[in-house]
Amino acid sequence: MSSHHSIFIHPGHPVDALVGDVALACGGRLRPTVNGPADYILGLSDATLELETEHGYGEDKGVPFERYEVVLTVRNSDGDMEREEVIARQIFHELAVLRRYWLVLVFDLQAVIDTAAPPGQRTFPPAGDR
Repeated sequence: MSSHHSIFIHPGHPVDALVGDVALACGGRLRPTVNGPADYILGLSDATLELETEHGYGEDKGVPFERYEVVLTVRNSDGDMEREEVIARQIFHELAVLRRYWLVLVFDLQAVIDTAAPPGQRTFPPAGDR
């Protein structure tokens, strides 16, 4: 499996509203999938976005991934990691300005690029708030 950028998201409320916000942040319409690990997919001109409403990741490198209900994976169609990061950062920023989600942007589940949380909240969602 190749390296990729992911945005882990904890909505703090039902996921349905998040799907709409992610679609707006991505500038397209998320389509439900029938088979595969992703629940929704969106094809952009130079990237594929996969939204999973559950995942099996646990704490790693000090990040409690298990506290984030949703993961959005960004994969550049041409394998251009710089372009992929630009897309992931743009989507992260669009979600962060909404100020209602806990977010962590990572590269290959190894390096944290950025984090965001709702106003007055700690960096990571509270334990057991899933």
